[in-house]
Amino acid sequence: MKMRKIGLVLYPGCLPAGLLAAADVFEAVNRRIGKQMLEPVWLGADGASFMVPGGLTISAAQSLNFRCDAYFLPGFWAESAASLASTFDRNATLVDWLRHLPEQTELWSYCMGVAILAASGRLDRREATATWWLEPALRQRFPSVCWDFQQPVITAGNMLTAAGANGHWALLRILLAAWLPPEVVRDVELAMLLPRADVAHPAFRPVELLAQTDVRLQRLIAFTQALPATAVQLDAAAQFLAISSRTLSRIVGQATGIGAAEWLRLIKLRQVGNALLASAAPVKAICDQLGFADEASLMRSFKRATGMTTSAYRQQYGHPYNVIGSPFQSRTGHTGSPG
Repeated sequence: MKMRKIGLVLYPGCLPAGLLAAADVFEAVNRRIGKQMLEPVWLGADGASFMVPGGLTISAAQSLNFRCDAYFLPGFWAESAASLASTFDRNATLVDWLRHLPEQTELWSYCMGVAILAASGRLDRREATATWWLEPALRQRFPSVCWDFQQPVITAGNMLTAAGANGHWALLRILLAAWLPPEVVRDVELAMLLPRADVAHPAFRPVELLAQTDVRLQRLIAFTQALPATAVQLDAAAQFLAISSRTLSRIVGQATGIGAAEWLRLIKLRQVGNALLASAAPVKAICDQLGFADEASLMRSFKRATGMTTSAYRQQYGHPYNVIGSPFQSRTGHTGSPG
């Protein structure tokens, strides 16, 4: 494994959690191997300091022109096409820098950071993914990109893109697997307790809480989650919001494109999916906990909504590890868990 300098790119309005996580993972890799193989370098226009959401200030150690082996571009909050445009305007220097990097440069991005890559032209005629809730705006603005919003991560040559505000975890898993021996990857994942790539099945997108711009639907998701499945009724949901069933159906249809009754059922089935991933509990226990009439009907509904059995869903989306102890102990003779 060769030594790599990884540029962690800061810009106004960025969400730096993925960059901070990457720096921690790189440190774990270096400790596991016993020497510095991955060096994070904080980059920004003119080496500036950046105020990021939450009041944290991060200073760039180097300017954008500092040469690295690869560059990691984080996302930003975007809730409309207008917010995309304003971010591009604020970061014209960054977009231009990306545009003029050598063609072979490795670039990784997730969430709406992918939109900045698209604005630079680096994704033209390449496959890419990004956060799905601005899919129409991204397709319209960047028609030369081969978008596939069904995929959580896409590798296209030297470009790596991921969906979701926590898409950096999926990127890091792919990079570690490409760079490191399997036993090192396993040790680092266990030591860092890396979360699974918790990507929701596309069937559950209409009930994603953060995707709801209507506060009434956000409240209704919380209300429905607290009910047993057998008590979820359209009339009760409308009464909770103090509106008619007809009005509720119109609101849900306009926001999600599906019927209100189906939307309410998906909320409970999404809870089933979450429960399948949270533990190894049998489906019968999940059925009882969430108040479904019986196990067989739950499994039929889940298969109809997702196209997957509950066991297949758990296998595809779940985390492969569930262990206790220090994974570095057995392989290196010393503990290496981070403090």
